[in-house]
Amino acid sequence: MSFYLRKNGRTIINICSIIYIFKQNSRSVVDFFHLSDGTKDFLTMAKPGEAIMSLNGSVTAIKFEITNFERSFVFT
Repeated sequence: MSFYLRKNGRTIINICSIIYIFKQNSRSVVDFFHLSDGTKDFLTMAKPGEAIMSLNGSVTAIKFEITNFERSFVFT
């Protein structure tokens, strides 16, 4: 069972002020967070590093990029 479907999981998510949502294939995640169809489309087609950030009810698309310094730690 998914974390957000459990009572304790929902409680933890609901007390977070910032939520990052990465690529999703599940409609239930979109329904749980009450995301729009445009946001759902973005999440189903997101590339590595792309995500949605929800901050106090405001949603925006973001992209994480690693620096060359960080790359040496990730790709060893």
